[in-house]
Amino acid sequence: MVCEENTSMQEFSLPTNFHGVPRKSIGLKFIPKVDVLVQNISALKPVVITDEGSDVTLALKAKLESEGHKVIVLQFDTFKKNSAIKDGVIISEISDQNIKIAIDTILAKNEIGSFIYLHPHFIFSGHNFTEHFAVERSLLKATFLLAKYLQAPLNATSKTQRTAFMTVSRLDGKFGMDKRSNISIIAGGLSGLTKCMNLEWSPVFCRAIDAKPELSSEEIANNLFLELHDADVRYVDVAINDNGRMTYDVVSNEVGATDTYKKTVTDKDVFLVAGGGRGVTATCIKEMNISFKSKFILLGRSSLDFELPAYALSEANPAALKKAIMQEMKDSGENVSIKGLNSTFNKYVAKKEIEETIANIKANGGDAVYVAGDVTNLTIKPELLKIEKQWGKITGIIHGAGRLADKLIQDKTEEIFDNVTSVKLDGLLNLLKMVNINELRHLIMFSSVAGFYGNVGQSDYAMANEILSTAGHLFSTNHPNTKVTAINWGAWEGGMVSPELQKMFEEAGVSLVNHPGGAARFVQELNGAYHSQPQVIIGGTLPAGISDISGDLKTYTIKRNLSLKDNEFLNHHVIQGSPVLPMVNATAWMADSCVKLFPDYKLASIENVKLFKGIVFDGTEKEQYFTEIKEQSKTDERIVCAVTIYSKGGKLPLNHYRSTVALARKRSEKPIFQTPQLKENKIEGATFYKDGSLFHGAFYQGIEEVIAMDEDQVLLKCKAPSVSFEDQGQFPSTSLNAFFLDIQYQGMVVWVQKFHNGANSLPLQTLKGMVYGEIPADKSFYVHIKIQENSAAKMIADCTVFDENGAVYLFTEGAGLTVSEGLKW
Repeated sequence: MVCEENTSMQEFSLPTNFHGVPRKSIGLKFIPKVDVLVQNISALKPVVITDEGSDVTLALKAKLESEGHKVIVLQFDTFKKNSAIKDGVIISEISDQNIKIAIDTILAKNEIGSFIYLHPHFIFSGHNFTEHFAVERSLLKATFLLAKYLQAPLNATSKTQRTAFMTVSRLDGKFGMDKRSNISIIAGGLSGLTKCMNLEWSPVFCRAIDAKPELSSEEIANNLFLELHDADVRYVDVAINDNGRMTYDVVSNEVGATDTYKKTVTDKDVFLVAGGGRGVTATCIKEMNISFKSKFILLGRSSLDFELPAYALSEANPAALKKAIMQEMKDSGENVSIKGLNSTFNKYVAKKEIEETIANIKANGGDAVYVAGDVTNLTIKPELLKIEKQWGKITGIIHGAGRLADKLIQDKTEEIFDNVTSVKLDGLLNLLKMVNINELRHLIMFSSVAGFYGNVGQSDYAMANEILSTAGHLFSTNHPNTKVTAINWGAWEGGMVSPELQKMFEEAGVSLVNHPGGAARFVQELNGAYHSQPQVIIGGTLPAGISDISGDLKTYTIKRNLSLKDNEFLNHHVIQGSPVLPMVNATAWMADSCVKLFPDYKLASIENVKLFKGIVFDGTEKEQYFTEIKEQSKTDERIVCAVTIYSKGGKLPLNHYRSTVALARKRSEKPIFQTPQLKENKIEGATFYKDGSLFHGAFYQGIEEVIAMDEDQVLLKCKAPSVSFEDQGQFPSTSLNAFFLDIQYQGMVVWVQKFHNGANSLPLQTLKGMVYGEIPADKSFYVHIKIQENSAAKMIADCTVFDENGAVYLFTEGAGLTVSEGLKW
């Protein structure tokens, strides 16, 4: 893409106030190997899988059966089937009725425990990126309808076992972000469906997987088996490739308000805008026009071929306008009906809004014309050719059209699916047919966080938007000179959000996109600095999934295959020549094991943390470790669990660590810590790592400064280093920053050395840790250590972690160390 010029925002008429509307970029991040939820597989109800016609189906069937699952295969008569499968349930033609018959056929003899949809791997040849769209869309509809009829059996069976709904695509093993030029994008919609089911079906484990197609059938099957039994329900999207497992990484990312703006739009550009005459899209292009004075062809379904009555021109109040329309209908002798009244009202409002948009654009230096047409079936090429003769070639597309039909999946119909998805997908294809792609400088698509995060009642809409986002990555790869942007919009105030839904969002703490901020963000998104980011989130998230806490108190057992090679950070914690799992990482392991079962709860506290036998990687360590989590109490607000990590011994389990973990929907407000007056005797933190006082490697080195230390207390300034998720391996600091926690204990070790004649010490126990906030890496915090008990063999202290404003993030009560003059690093 050629940027016209680099322009300072102060010299160029651009909005710089985003009114609190955030912008986030989308990438990928590493997630650790699966920790398996231990289940009695032989007692589980059958797994239903679909046949995608390749060896992957056969390999998955064989893997599941070899592990003890009973497997039932669904086959589509309209798609190639594996001849080796003789007893599959056949769906003769994809329709609502035939899908229902297939599920009923299975239910007549079996309950359904889990469902795995396998999507065939499609690539296109040449430039024919729609080569497989027809068959893929029919299969996507089949999955949608299967979800409709699986809703009741999966939720019913969940009362006696964990049930699952999984979809599997093979785009590229990176959700379509691997810059491949020939992936077929339709499978991207599976993720949207799965994430919506995750919200609608809280008792059912839901996961959307994108596996690298070059992996062998056996590799894919083995990975799918592990994903089916993953204890961690936090991740709905999982990508599987040569580097392991990944999921989306969403981070705040924006060009500064005073940074150079790389201008990509001029007054010569001509934009074809679907849905641009009204609503959110109109709000955006009106703000865009103020900056760039471009030309806009507004495309919509409304007809403007009539004159508005005088009363409609002057009346802005909706109720008063409806009353006037009703009176006119009565005066003309027309039968008054609600349907007729609403039809006339909507027609009048549409014309007024479209004409206001055109007038606004012209008044601000641009130009606009309206063309009536259905984006799902465009026949406007002659009109566009006439406009292009006057204005020049169309250089940009803004696809802002959309349609909603919100219902839970069990209440959806084929017609609803077709209507909702067609506006997004057929709309995009038809818009592209109207232009010369080689002259296209901008392709801007309005997608939605309803697709990226899922939303209750919007499964079809989510599927359509996720396809658009996948299309953004593909188009950007194949047309590198085009500025491609798929904007995953948060919910707008007004827009498609009803007052009832807006209230629900506000109660859930979900911020809505206000019109000034959203429009300003849209203009900023045209910045050439964002050229390499074809998918972006603008606005807030949507409500998170709700954990299933129904029924009696439960006990979970989670199995982890532990190895040194998968955990690079352990090489930064070596004692007497052997890597040792730090007590703090074991503490975080116990906490995270609980959080992964209840994703909408946060770690509130961890108590009575005890060490029985540490894990030392000296060749005698076990390969498998188990985490037992016993629910002790649970309410909508708080869950308390007893946690034990053990391995299998000779006759009895060998306990390693134990604690009590409390989770809360909302953490307590951060208290303010009053720093005591201390006589400063500052020591550079680096000194302790250089002179051997502390043995810790780079990942654990974080004492920046000892500010003060006496016989009763210590004050430190600390900063945890940033350790990649790959290096953190199977112990990611997602619930508790173990690296900072260890640095806190290091301050206690330094105190012991000073007041115990150089004796060394190691963490032993923690009475209670109260968590008030997440402690990020690469940010300095203060740690106050108050000595509570001190003897020749043990030291116990209370530790407070707070920021520069005194806000407390973590309070540790009764942190204990063993003291030993004979202990050598």
